[in-house]
Amino acid sequence: MPLPSHKMKSKQLVNSQADFNSWRKKLLFISLQSIGLTLAALAIIGLKIFYPFHTFLGIGLYVVSFIPSIRRVYLARKTWKRYRSYVYTKKFFIKERWRLVFFIVATGLIISFLWLRPLDNKPFVGMTHNEIAQKVSNDLYTSVTAMDYLETTGNILLEKLDNPLQDFNATKEITAAFDDFIQAVAFSESLTDTHRYFSTIPYSMWDTRVSSFLISYSLYVKKYEMVHRIMTTVSDSEYQKKILNQYYPSFNKNNIYNEMTVRYYHPKTTLRINIGYLYMRVFAYPHNESTEPFILLEKKSRGSNAYLKSHPLVTLTRGTVILLDNTERKMFDIWFPLQKGVANTMGNAILTTRGKDGFITPDQAFEMGKVLEPGDIILQRRNWHVSNVGIPGFWTHAALYTGNLATMDQYFASEFPFNGYESMSAYLREKHPNVYTIYTTPDTDGHQRSVMEAIAPGVVLQSLPISFDADFVVAFRPRLLSKSDMLQAVMRSFEQVGKPYDYNFDFDTSDALVCSELVYNSYFESLPHKKGLHFETSLVSGRRMVSPLDIAHKYVNERNTDSAELSFVYFLRGNEETQKATRSTETEFIESIGWSKFTFFQ
Repeated sequence: MPLPSHKMKSKQLVNSQADFNSWRKKLLFISLQSIGLTLAALAIIGLKIFYPFHTFLGIGLYVVSFIPSIRRVYLARKTWKRYRSYVYTKKFFIKERWRLVFFIVATGLIISFLWLRPLDNKPFVGMTHNEIAQKVSNDLYTSVTAMDYLETTGNILLEKLDNPLQDFNATKEITAAFDDFIQAVAFSESLTDTHRYFSTIPYSMWDTRVSSFLISYSLYVKKYEMVHRIMTTVSDSEYQKKILNQYYPSFNKNNIYNEMTVRYYHPKTTLRINIGYLYMRVFAYPHNESTEPFILLEKKSRGSNAYLKSHPLVTLTRGTVILLDNTERKMFDIWFPLQKGVANTMGNAILTTRGKDGFITPDQAFEMGKVLEPGDIILQRRNWHVSNVGIPGFWTHAALYTGNLATMDQYFASEFPFNGYESMSAYLREKHPNVYTIYTTPDTDGHQRSVMEAIAPGVVLQSLPISFDADFVVAFRPRLLSKSDMLQAVMRSFEQVGKPYDYNFDFDTSDALVCSELVYNSYFESLPHKKGLHFETSLVSGRRMVSPLDIAHKYVNERNTDSAELSFVYFLRGNEETQKATRSTETEFIESIGWSKFTFFQ
């Protein structure tokens, strides 16, 4: 017997509601799948999991993350067919295809025109013919200087990039050379950006107009010749890419190298280089009245074009690498704030209220300070801090004891005068006035600052009670270095003050530092000027680093040998049972190397 109509409708309504809920859950699950795969891809790229295959795996997983979205569209095909959207869209494109082709071609031509010939008339507006001629004439000579600046700095950078070493000295040299090169690029672009408006110069001033074009074009094509040479030399060196993409204070930017290479492959760049070359061949050729700068710029332009056209295979293969690098960089930029946030949260998280204050008292810190000397290396540990989980081994923090100004002046008195400075105070006051101001400003408790360390805010100077507010502290002293070497190590550390904390934990770059990197950089050897300490770096997920535990291992592994570079100075050991810290022995410190990071009963 059939159901009554009202019951039938009620049953259909229930079924519809159930279908709707099922459909909604299915779509939600598909969306979560896509989001989860995307986050996993970002994590693989950002944390460099499965290095060195992280890029391919991360990008591959990111591509796979689109499959659930495509499936969602596929599941909605009934709606698509119901409204016959596909049929209507197909008919529209068939009917209007010639108008669409015309629109696309016209749009391309308009964009190309705007790329090649800007509409605004900024540089030469309001200038008389004589003023325009004088400016172009002056800039023609300036452009020769800019051209030489580009080539000289570019060639020096290429020379530094040819160095196979990957250490602090190489990083410093490449950083300085690239900074000089981008300064040269900025100088050349100041001329290029003015004379790209050459078309606004009246036709009656034809020679001036052509000279203005040549200024802009010659520097533009030379810049990209040098960019091509640099990216060919860098090739697949992750180390060099990281250095070139680090933060450069002079421009307040990072990823400059990546931006340069991406611009090289932009269609606008290719169009400007090739159309500009045709224009130069037709109009900007030397003649009897041409000046020497004009002839030189024209020759350089031809040479740059010849170079770029003679390396098509390199350009093509490097394009794929640049695309992958750019994709990896963008994915890392998305992931990095999350990584930084997690690191900050872990750094501030303490499992119990006991962990808020260390066992070491201010009096114990000052007592230990009496035997410390400028340049001593400090290792520390604070129990119950969540951040300990992510740091290898028992020892989790490193710092550098410098002493206050009076201490440094007295300790290094035998090394002065140094480079024209009478004392360390005089050196700091002149070379690092910001650091000098910090040293002369007591902390909130009125204590003088004498310890340098890299913590969450960055590289800072702390007083002994604040820095030693920990549960365990040990000090080492370089035993084979002269006082002159120690002086230069401490001076090098002053260059790091104010730099941000390195949440990427990578020793290859020096624009941001972690705690042990401060010690590593300060004592890195720079022969023949300065001897240093030798730390073995390890590669962790593609990042070169030395942990505080590695410094402790260095001491233990080398002790009682003639080549031992560190000597034991002082050890304060906390005790969870007595809730106090006491001075301990070298033997007990050696035992600490094997203590678990999860043990709070040492």
